[in-house]
Amino acid sequence: MQERYRNWLFRILPLLLAWSFSPVHAETGVTNTRILLGQSAGLSGPTAQMSRQLLIGARAYFNKINKQGGVHGRRIELVTRDDRYIPSLAAYNTRQLIENDKVFALFGFVGLPTSQAALSVAAKARVPFFAPMTGGASVYSPFNRYVFTLRASYADEYLYALRNLSSMGLRKFALVYQQDQYGVSVKQAVESSAREEAVDLVTIDIDMDGRNVEPVVDKVLAARSEVVMLLSANYLTNARIVRALRGRGYLGQFFAISFVGQKALAEELGDLARGMLVTQVVPFPWRVSMPLVAEYRQCMSEAGYQDLTFSSLEGYIAARVLVEGLRRARRDLTREKLIRALESINVRNYDGGGYAINFSPDNHNASLFVDMAAMTSGARFLN
Repeated sequence: MQERYRNWLFRILPLLLAWSFSPVHAETGVTNTRILLGQSAGLSGPTAQMSRQLLIGARAYFNKINKQGGVHGRRIELVTRDDRYIPSLAAYNTRQLIENDKVFALFGFVGLPTSQAALSVAAKARVPFFAPMTGGASVYSPFNRYVFTLRASYADEYLYALRNLSSMGLRKFALVYQQDQYGVSVKQAVESSAREEAVDLVTIDIDMDGRNVEPVVDKVLAARSEVVMLLSANYLTNARIVRALRGRGYLGQFFAISFVGQKALAEELGDLARGMLVTQVVPFPWRVSMPLVAEYRQCMSEAGYQDLTFSSLEGYIAARVLVEGLRRARRDLTREKLIRALESINVRNYDGGGYAINFSPDNHNASLFVDMAAMTSGARFLN
């Protein structure tokens, strides 16, 4: 009897092992050799340059990890779909990524309207939604256990700017905002920050295509605004506003937040960009004294990229933190294990190279970092 049992066990054991490690029974998007991530971003349209730069930075880091053997022997692959910064297309892309491409997690969506449209799809499917490139309030709260953000909110950026500019004696501000979900939500945050800092704020709406520039210029000049705060995701719209105001003799200060598409705007404006202030939610990409920046620059150089940008650094950081979460989730990878692994990352146990990351089970907003840079000639920046 015992001999018969041993023979039966030897025959069935290989089948049990094969069944246990078969991709059919693994988590969606995970096989023995790869982890599949999905992204929807505006690779064309008004956010194209930011989206492409974010992707370049992320891919540079993922490729570096893959060359080292991947994460627990698995390569990281990223499927990217173009949503042209259209919310309905972002929602459609998200469904396709989850249902057809069978991705493990979602990564690096770009913009508030598109991220918001994708969120309900991702949350319903219980798919982690990691590092969207937006500081919109609706992505940050209420708490959603499937969403992890790596950047300070737009409210944080505007409060930082208002405090710094008002400390210089500037008291009259004009906010030019676009008429969409992104613009209206940020407008509300700016109004709250303006009340907190006791500064005068006039808000002026502009069409999404930026065609109604002259009425905007008239209102800015009539308000005697010392600072014009640009709130449009379309860098061409922002450029029209700057050109029109400078053409009418405006000598005040221009300011924009990180999502302005600073590189594209600087190139579009040329010398007119000189002196414009921009808040940033990642470190200065040319600050070689910071270990994270030195590491990023070396990785970009090895990948063949000499053009450094804030957006590619943001993508690099996002990929770096996600890989840390995948490592901590260990070989038996599931979405729930990734969530718990990400929640364990904080400054006490993770070296961010000078950029603090703080997650916890009840906090999925990892960073409050805000800095400011000024545009100079030649589409360059000064910190």
